Amino acid sequence: MKINIELPFFPGFYESDLENGDTAYWAIKDELQYYQEECDTPCKELTENDLDFNYTDYENDVREQWVDGFREHKPEFVLSIENVEMTSPKYYNFSTDRLWADVELRDDWMDVVREFMTENADWLRERIRADWTSYDGFMSFMSSNFDDLSRDEDENYWGDRSWYWHLFSGKSDRFECYIATIIGYMMYRENEEIRYELIMYALDDIYASSYVDLTEEGKQKMESAAEEYAKKHDPNQLEIPFEFND
Repeated sequence: MKINIELPFFPGFYESDLENGDTAYWAIKDELQYYQEECDTPCKELTENDLDFNYTDYENDVREQWVDGFREHKPEFVLSIENVEMTSPKYYNFSTDRLWADVELRDDWMDVVREFMTENADWLRERIRADWTSYDGFMSFMSSNFDDLSRDEDENYWGDRSWYWHLFSGKSDRFECYIATIIGYMMYRENEEIRYELIMYALDDIYASSYVDLTEEGKQKMESAAEEYAKKHDPNQLEIPFEFND
């Protein structure tokens, strides 16, 4: 079975642990110090305005590593995760970046999920009630009814049907939301540090300063600095302050 779902736990790139206001700031600071003091032809004239942070490459690499980490931690009944795409809101007031992927489920996925729901019924009942009950300022689009099956067969009922109905009846138009969320619950139940570990996996061997590029003006300044450096250090242009005696 193949479906397209949102991958749980992805924090997005807006003021998150993957990227925030300090990410580019300190990366540019570090590279500026390198160009001004430590490179082969240092350029004191270079400023922060001569450097750009390549957000696109940074986010692509971090996102790819985050997905690799998710693949390693996913439940076994999730066979594959492919064609991952990120969507971003026009404004970040109420939402953030989200990852969507085509996932393939093993043929016995229902049995695996049912077993998890049975074994963790008390925990899920409380967790779902806490996560998905509407309140002032939050309108839930998911049912807060975990396992009350009494109204599931009533075709005229418009209230909260159970998670069993949404997952197993084949009638729910929000099935993808429920299976994605239950996958997240399974991963969290297995490892309560999963959010943190996925972030650490995503940032492993990622050095923000390596995504800093020189602007065209910055390149011109560096070229001028290199020319000046070459003139000062070219032996053919050095003045000899004395003569050798025969």
